[in-house]
Amino acid sequence: MNEKLTIRDLAHIGVFLVIYYVLIGLMSMTFVLLGMGATDPFLAWLCFGGAPFMTGVVAGPVVMLLMTKVQKAWGFFIFGMLSPLALWATGHTWIVPAISVFFVGLAEFILRKGHFKSLKAMTLAYACFNIWAMTPFFAVLWIQFMQTRMVEKMGKNLVMTIFTFPHMLGIVGVAFVGGLIGAFLGRKMIKKHFHKAGIV
Repeated sequence: MNEKLTIRDLAHIGVFLVIYYVLIGLMSMTFVLLGMGATDPFLAWLCFGGAPFMTGVVAGPVVMLLMTKVQKAWGFFIFGMLSPLALWATGHTWIVPAISVFFVGLAEFILRKGHFKSLKAMTLAYACFNIWAMTPFFAVLWIQFMQTRMVEKMGKNLVMTIFTFPHMLGIVGVAFVGGLIGAFLGRKMIKKHFHKAGIV
């Protein structure tokens, strides 16, 4: 656990990050665009909730495999924070990385408690980590500028229905469940890698 990250570890992080970023981009864009085009508030909520949920499911095997490759302190934290920082750098509000650091840090903490070898710790860590994917929605709650832009695109009624604190908590729950499902899919798909890495 006290081993330092190597160039090889950083290379693994980079490769998996590219794959992960493509997957979350596809899932997020698909479901958010569907949500923005929906006229029924409940259908829109399902679409917005579907973004972090499907991100968690589809990206689960990729992130779980990364956890078997890089089992050192700060490795996952670096991987986890690069996506929110990339979103911030490409136009999202600073709230995205500011909130994400909590969920990414929590995932790193859980992995450390499991000594980077516990399958249960990896599963819980990924489920918590996946919640970061809905942090752009939080910005709509707190940044008036973002809210105004969303109102212009979607209409006031839809925004006020979707972007409320209770509905955001619901999407947090959906994101967590999506992460759990993705983690379990990852466990099934790459079981041999866990055995090779000595993970229990």
